[in-house]
Amino acid sequence: MIVENEHCNAAGTLRDAGLSQTTQRMAVLTVIIEANGPLSASEILNRTDSRQKINKVTVYRILSSLKEHRIIRELPTDQGMNLYEMACRHNPIHPHFYCKTCRSMSCLPPLTLSQAMDWFASPNAFRIDDVHVNLNGMCRQCRERV
Repeated sequence: MIVENEHCNAAGTLRDAGLSQTTQRMAVLTVIIEANGPLSASEILNRTDSRQKINKVTVYRILSSLKEHRIIRELPTDQGMNLYEMACRHNPIHPHFYCKTCRSMSCLPPLTLSQAMDWFASPNAFRIDDVHVNLNGMCRQCRERV
């Protein structure tokens, strides 16, 4: 659900987080920034430049680091697979729809949850590390095939 025509800059995002700008980290983060929705680690690996010397283990290590620095969000699915998306001002917290049939995840419009997060972020409030609002079911394309 990235805001149209607005994206984070991979180099600037890594620099602001105090992370080095390795070519592999830049490649993974660029894929996530340019994605139209949440991606799995395999999808991220498949979308990286084939000239990059990067494997699935490296992708998972980079994703873990990006998550630890709150650059990305990890979205669990009921299949035990996680999907990843940017966690930035261009992509505020929002609900997702997960199709149990084709295993695709779609971003839904932000709800008042983002406003609640602002309230929780006040100096005297709680510290919230993750919020997940997922709706699970069957997408229209899968329903039409049944």
